[in-house]
Amino acid sequence: MKLTNVKSMLMKGVTVGLVAGAVAVAAPEKAQAQQWAVGVQFGSPSYGYYDPADYYARRRYEELCRERAFAAQQAYARQQAWAQHEAWEQHEAWERQQAWAQHEAWERQQAYGRYGWEHGDRDRDRRDRDDRRDWDRR
Repeated sequence: MKLTNVKSMLMKGVTVGLVAGAVAVAAPEKAQAQQWAVGVQFGSPSYGYYDPADYYARRRYEELCRERAFAAQQAYARQQAWAQHEAWEQHEAWERQQAWAQHEAWERQQAYGRYGWEHGDRDRDRRDRDDRRDWDRR
């Protein structure tokens, strides 16, 4: 084999490799969504205190979770009871205010009478008076 044949074969190989590399670089990349894989796992994953080997630590963690949930429930119940009590107190204050206003109106009527100039029970015949007649008024 001659040296020129070796050189030409070597040049052909380099040229083919160069063209193949250029085609590989210029080719568009495959979409990631089209890829998928299958995996096999032995054993179970360990999340926090859920490791089966540490039974007592898991029990302590679950007890802590239960205590926190119970404390949250109690706090919510206290908040609701307080809100209900405040609403009741506000309603009671409103009722006391209405009763006081009604009582004052009654006292005002008793003190001044229907026309504003009577005092006490001095006008004993006020029930007999006809309010539609001007001559019957004082």
